[in-house]
Amino acid sequence: MKNGNKFILKLILISSFFFVQCAREVFIDLPEEETKIVATCHFTVGQPFKVMISLSQQIYDSGDPIIPAKADITLAKEGAFIDKLFRAVSDNGEIYWESRDLAEPGVPYSFIARVDDLKQVTGQSSIPAFYPLAPIEINPESITETSLSDGRLMLTVPLELRLDELPADKPYFAFSLKHDTDVLQNVGGQWVTDYTYEGLPTNYSADGRTLSLLYDLSEPVVLVNEKFWNDQNNTLYLDAKIPYNPAENERPRRLYVEWRTLSEEFYRYHLSIARQGSTLPLSDPDAVFNNIENGYGNFSGYSVSVDTIALP
Repeated sequence: MKNGNKFILKLILISSFFFVQCAREVFIDLPEEETKIVATCHFTVGQPFKVMISLSQQIYDSGDPIIPAKADITLAKEGAFIDKLFRAVSDNGEIYWESRDLAEPGVPYSFIARVDDLKQVTGQSSIPAFYPLAPIEINPESITETSLSDGRLMLTVPLELRLDELPADKPYFAFSLKHDTDVLQNVGGQWVTDYTYEGLPTNYSADGRTLSLLYDLSEPVVLVNEKFWNDQNNTLYLDAKIPYNPAENERPRRLYVEWRTLSEEFYRYHLSIARQGSTLPLSDPDAVFNNIENGYGNFSGYSVSVDTIALP
């Protein structure tokens, strides 16, 4: 072995030794936090209030949070009691508490939740005034089809989601895209609909600036960052992407555009949740927005409308 190679080998061994000597285990004694109620409820016009309840965990706990078997939840409108929520179970086994009264726009709602001997929690919000989209029109000449590697076709439908009016402040919005696909069959020489795949989520594409200001949520809707409207541009440009299989006699039939105007409580909470998974490695994650007094979670309203667009 040449002398230069011997020197490099010794340097590597010495460096490795120092790295091993400097490494040591560090134990951090995290403080214990008292167990608190976690309550989540998003409500809109004409729908009952559905409150999800769980109990908070220590940071080192593993497993799913505890869902209490009993909870006392009351609802107030403009400060006056209107309803006591009842326990219900969803089709997938989730436990929640639901109201008999339906949500109305523009009035303040609040709730109180009590579980055993834990501190009671409260939250308040309202359904904001709805800011509608202008009628959505599709230019058939702008629709394109491209072939996919699996033999399907991709239908690309350009969309302009244009607001008739931008709010003077608090431009909080979200949207979702879904579509129906008909499956046809030949009956006596005529093609008729055999059945329909209903409400399939629709992917989309957009320019880089737009995509950087959009956040996928668990609702499921896509949150639009308030900074998107800073230049007073009132239009969101998207390309809806709809795959279908002509060999299976599939044909995209309808496109649904859901548009939401959000309360600030809804917007801040979901923006903070979305940013938890998108922070840089060396930056601190955003604190999760919380408007539940004495506990954790979110109580927030939103207004919504769905436009149905027939595909040519």
